[in-house]
Amino acid sequence: MCSVVTGNKLIRNTAKSRAASAVLAVALALGTGVATASTAGAPAGEWQYEFTPYLWGAAMKGDVQGGALPKISVDASFSDITKVLDFGLMGAFEARKGQWGLLFDAIYMDLSTDGTASRTGPGPIGATATANASFGMKQTVVAAALAYRAVEGRSPVDVFGGLRYIKLEADAVIEGGFFALTRTVAFSDKRDWVDPYVGARIKHALNDRWSLTGYADVGGFGIGSDISWQLSAGASYDFTKSVSGIFGYRMFYADYDKSGFLYDMKNQGAYAGVGIRF
Repeated sequence: MCSVVTGNKLIRNTAKSRAASAVLAVALALGTGVATASTAGAPAGEWQYEFTPYLWGAAMKGDVQGGALPKISVDASFSDITKVLDFGLMGAFEARKGQWGLLFDAIYMDLSTDGTASRTGPGPIGATATANASFGMKQTVVAAALAYRAVEGRSPVDVFGGLRYIKLEADAVIEGGFFALTRTVAFSDKRDWVDPYVGARIKHALNDRWSLTGYADVGGFGIGSDISWQLSAGASYDFTKSVSGIFGYRMFYADYDKSGFLYDMKNQGAYAGVGIRF
């Protein structure tokens, strides 16, 4: 269940209101890289490429606040988020030549929802207060890193460092009514920042088709987010020399609190995708 905290009052929401809170809280929910089935086996001196469309079914738990909006405490499942998703694209790309590689990750999400709430005062002629609200958010995340293969062999290890650009566009319209009085409050805000990050990835080949992958990174360092970190563990299966299936579990935490905007959120859940090498 999701709760909205305003002053000293705690209001527990319905399932639809949970979805509205998820819109405001999505920020970095899907906005970080995924541990893809790393490119391997390319002839020396030649470039090899891999494109991986994927889906991360992340749940979210934490706090978010922006501008004139109240602080919102979120505990939303992945199914809550899908109820408010209008459109989304996610994909990772890797290019490698010898020991050096380039890692890219891009995400775009467009979410929106609306809801109505009412409350009747005590007594036989108690007045009814109503509120209508609509929320929307667009999110763009682009990450790029330079990778170096520090260890070769059956269990190759890549170390990397890069930058993650995050842009959020949010708007909300809240209309309240009490007797014949109405009031409308509109809010719109755009925020963007850049997080530097460093990390490592290890892949271990179990046999000719199955491999295990572990991934970790840490970033922000007060330059963008105060701190952010990510962990994932997964497996890949080579259907052919050029197509692999990937799946696993991933956790991401980010703490951003600057210029009146707060995002303190942990996201975790299963991911799955298809790696296409060429």
